[in-house]
Amino acid sequence: MIPADRHISIPMQTRIYEFEAAYFDGKSAVRHVAKIRLTPHGLILTIAQHSERTWPYASIRLNHSGGARDPVRLERPLGSGSAVETLVIEDARFLEQAHDIAPGALVPFLHRARNKVLSRFLLLMALLFIPPFLYVVWTVGIPAMTDSVAENVPVAWEEKLGETVLKTMIHSSLPEPDPEMKQVLDEISGQLLHTFPNQPYTFKIYVHPGKMVNAMALPGGTIVVFQGLINITATPEELAGVLAHEFQHVLLRHSTRGIIRQLATSALLAILVGDSNGVMNSVLGAAGQLESLHFSRSMETEADQGGMKMILAAGIDPAGMVRIFEKLQKEERRLLADLANATGDAELEKKIPEWMKYLSTHPAGEDRVALLQELSRASTREPQPLLPKLDWQSMYREPGKIKN
Repeated sequence: MIPADRHISIPMQTRIYEFEAAYFDGKSAVRHVAKIRLTPHGLILTIAQHSERTWPYASIRLNHSGGARDPVRLERPLGSGSAVETLVIEDARFLEQAHDIAPGALVPFLHRARNKVLSRFLLLMALLFIPPFLYVVWTVGIPAMTDSVAENVPVAWEEKLGETVLKTMIHSSLPEPDPEMKQVLDEISGQLLHTFPNQPYTFKIYVHPGKMVNAMALPGGTIVVFQGLINITATPEELAGVLAHEFQHVLLRHSTRGIIRQLATSALLAILVGDSNGVMNSVLGAAGQLESLHFSRSMETEADQGGMKMILAAGIDPAGMVRIFEKLQKEERRLLADLANATGDAELEKKIPEWMKYLSTHPAGEDRVALLQELSRASTREPQPLLPKLDWQSMYREPGKIKN
């Protein structure tokens, strides 16, 4: 029996954990089998029949991908050069047991390993959730914001923007139409705009001398009609159909919405990539880039629908608008045929209309004409001839000259 006044001293034993590892000496690619013992102060290595070596924790670099089952790679520099000797431990318990026996020494290593796991998780979450988030922002958020902002943009701001875009696109000032042409344009536009008595814009219509078969609407009420388009019209009702379409782009603020959407998209992308200067550059360069904007297919359809309603409300023969868009459809086909001849692809004319229905910002010509024909049937009164005393043929054969 042990006397009560005597104490037994039991020495504390140091916990030692052993692992197998692959050792590379940094001088060759030869793999050596090593045994590792974990101690509170460092790793003790036994390589084959060699004597034991100690790696102090302070000299070790941890290279670990972060996965729970991934090998642990420990590196130790050899002298002052770039060469390192390396240990590769396959046992997934190594880091946690090393933390048990030497918590203070391996805390930085464990934090780095755990941070890599966290980084992987966050990256995975980002890959899973950011694309759908951006899709919602692109398809819902930006359009909703664009509509809200566009509705509150002052007309004076739109007018200045339209003037800036016109100068950027044309690179020179367009002359005012001669008095006779101006009178014709004023009469047609006046009859159309009479159907929108409270609209806030002062429309300006320019005739560009170019042969392009086109017309465009800019923010603030600026309309540019190319002489090439006037030349294919046979009646004032056809030109009225074009103007009604372009007026709708302005009244619905399509150009303004386009530039606001471009700004919002550019700013969002700049923020995502961390380019703070990109946001400001987007704002400063917006006016100069507006000429590259195209109306969306839905905007073009809106302008077609609104334009035909304007024609009907003004008492103008809707057949004129249908005819001019039939001509534009033929012009589109002609351009495609020219492109086919230039490229040597005889099937190009047949191929393009199919994918244009999905990729083009303009609805396919057949679809537009069919829509306009359907809308034209809503006419409830007998249309009156537009400018019946005007010799329209002379007007477009001698641009700028109108004979009565």
